[in-house]
Amino acid sequence: MDHLEPWRKASESSSVRETARLEESRRARLVEVNGVAAQFYRRELLRDKRAPARQYIESAGVAELLDPGSHWSVGYAPDSRSRLTNHLRSRGFDLATVRDAGLGSLDADGRTVDRFRDQLMLPARNYRLQITGFVGVRQGDKSPYYTATPTTLIHRRSSSLIGLAEQLDLLDCEATPILVNDPLDALAIECLSRLSGGRWAGIPLCDMVPSSHQARMLGLRTVTDTVVVLVKDKRQARRILSECLPDLSRSFRRVQAVELPSAETPAVLAQAPNGLQRLHDALLLTRPLSDYQSHRRERSRAASPTAVSIEDHSGPCL
Repeated sequence: MDHLEPWRKASESSSVRETARLEESRRARLVEVNGVAAQFYRRELLRDKRAPARQYIESAGVAELLDPGSHWSVGYAPDSRSRLTNHLRSRGFDLATVRDAGLGSLDADGRTVDRFRDQLMLPARNYRLQITGFVGVRQGDKSPYYTATPTTLIHRRSSSLIGLAEQLDLLDCEATPILVNDPLDALAIECLSRLSGGRWAGIPLCDMVPSSHQARMLGLRTVTDTVVVLVKDKRQARRILSECLPDLSRSFRRVQAVELPSAETPAVLAQAPNGLQRLHDALLLTRPLSDYQSHRRERSRAASPTAVSIEDHSGPCL
């Protein structure tokens, strides 16, 4: 019998515990540095009156995001090589931590520089609602384009969501999540919801098809058994149907779709005369996403409430 075997097992167990402790400490540090970065981005958005992201917000008709008391923690990454990096160093974070969090990268000279520059910044959160990364938004010639935190020890884009924490009060009051692409569409839906009894919550995906993990996250935070996907045409609906219906169906009993043409997105309607009423009526007319398996042009819509005025709705979620 090897009399040293119990000692070896105890030593190995101690080593495993120490490794786990160190990894958990690293995870906590990365969550902390992302939180500080979110505060920095928010401060920059409120401070820089000429920031393109600020003009983007104002032109989209969601200037309430610029209110210091806004519950949306959107921010602005300044057009600078190392302003965030320098700020994080002043707060006690080393450069390796900045890079490990996906907030910085090495330039050609081997110096750590800011990864995100001159972009509207949206915090992405895990299932615990901790900020683990960001999606940056910049307006292109025809549509916005997105950059995201790379995969890190604490972050995978497919395992995080934007806008969930900001709308928990709506979701807790049985709001139906509406999956959209553009964050401005999500904001328009949230604005409408808060004016009409808390019926919906807009969740932006920013050029992603919802993953199985995101579907589970949303399902755990949602009281209703229904999720709605906003689509612009039947072709997009069929693509989403083939790629994500099984994942969404595991977390929601009813997976619905609402079709709006590209020229009438929620953000566009929110600024049009009587646009919120039109958006309200459109969101009431959902149909099962599975209907798009058929290529027939005419299909009856799912049974839905008759369109009524948004002024007729009120509820405890307001």
